[in-house]
Formats: sequence, structure tokens, C-alpha cells
Amino acid sequence: MRIFYPYGVLFLHAFPLNKKMYENQFRFLESKNIPYFAVDYFGFGDEKGVNLNYTISDLADSIMYRLISLGVKKVIPVGDSMGGYVMFEIWRRYRDYVGGFIFVSTRAEADTEEMKKGRYATIERIEKEGKGFLIKFMLDAQTSQTTKEDKEKMNKLECIMNDSTEEGIINALKALAGRKDSTGILKDINVPTLVVAGEDDEKVTPPSVVKKISDGISGSKFVVIPKSAHLPPFENPEEFNNVLYNFLREVL
Repeated sequence: MRIFYPYGVLFLHAFPLNKKMYENQFRFLESKNIPYFAVDYFGFGDEKGVNLNYTISDLADSIMYRLISLGVKKVIPVGDSMGGYVMFEIWRRYRDYVGGFIFVSTRAEADTEEMKKGRYATIERIEKEGKGFLIKFMLDAQTSQTTKEDKEKMNKLECIMNDSTEEGIINALKALAGRKDSTGILKDINVPTLVVAGEDDEKVTPPSVVKKISDGISGSKFVVIPKSAHLPPFENPEEFNNVLYNFLREVL
């Protein structure tokens, strides 16, 4: 976590990645002198030595407690996928600290029973086989064809995904399966909000699914990023950074 000012952009990563997925955004914001914070979840990246059972609410508490204890007064969270779920909990519990939201490739709905069963089946397989099959699946499911053709980018993404523990992945899957439905709180979100989808996200959160968040938040803006699937900040950083900066100029 990097602390510059009592306010800034808060980056919340997708599953099963870590904060390194936002490195292009870090460099971009630094060039614009915009402060930011970035965290890893338990069992991922710099936190891979910490393996805890937790809920999404617990994760939001942990992140915000650390920021508040360091004197942070206001954040603008950017959350891709799982990061978006954390953002909903931040709104439920710490809305006075929120200056705006940027939801990326995520959904407000809770897991269906079928989706929960799928997550627990994945957990059982990881316990038997390890995480390799999941990493391979996610590399395919979360990326566009354009990204797949960029071998350097795919190799980097694989390294980021592998910088996690199997226990961390399992605990995250449990937290994802148990998260609350957030469709009912969309109408209560009254801060500037940007909702971003990847044009080629066909397997995880298609644009039509992501747009439901924007439809539910009055005054929000919806943007589709080309040449990207589930990870627009990583897959098409130039376009994403342009959209991000335009939003931040209005909010900050």
C-alpha cells in the first residue's frame, strides 16, 4: 500500500490477480500527480503469506481500517471483478469515505446456487490437483483475443496469477460464493460513478451484465473498452487510462 495524501484512488484487484494488474495505472497517475493506494487480498501478491478465512465484508473492513488508521479521509475505489464486490461493501459500511466509484467488469448480483456449486467444485479440485488448472482456465476466460495474441502480456498475466497461494485462492472462492446481493443498494449510491466493461468479455461479465450497475445508479456513466475482456485496465491500459483520467478530472 502506498500513501501520499489523505485522499486518492484506491485500486482493488480482480481474482485471482493482485495489485500488479494496475501497474500501468500507477505509472499514469504518478505522471499526473494523482495520489493512489493499492492493496492485495489475503493470499495474493504481497499478502500471500497471510491466509485467512474471510468474507467480502471482512476484506472491506481490513482495507478501510488500514487506510483510516493512516489518516485517509476520502477514496475513489477502482474495482475490477472481485474488486467491485469489495466496493459494494465499502459503500455499505464506509460511505462517508467514498468520493466516487469506478466499477470495472463486475456485477451487483450475488452468486446463483449453480455458481456457488461451481466455486466449491473448483475448491475440491484445487485441494486434489493444485491451482494450475484454474490459472489456465482464467487466462483463457478473462482475456480478449487481442490480449491472447500478445505473448509478453499473457506471460505477465500468468505470473501475476501464480503469485498467489492455493489456500488464498480457496478462501477467496469461499468469500465470492458467500457475498451479498447488491442490486438493492444501487439506487442509494449518490457519488459520481463510472461503470466500465470490456467489449470482448463474453465468458465472465458481458457488457450487458455490467451495464445493469450503471442502469441502477442515477447519473452514472457507462463505457465499453475495446480490445479487452474481463481485465480492461491490464488489457487495454491506454484506453482505460484515458477514461479514468477524464472521470478523475471531473471528480477531483
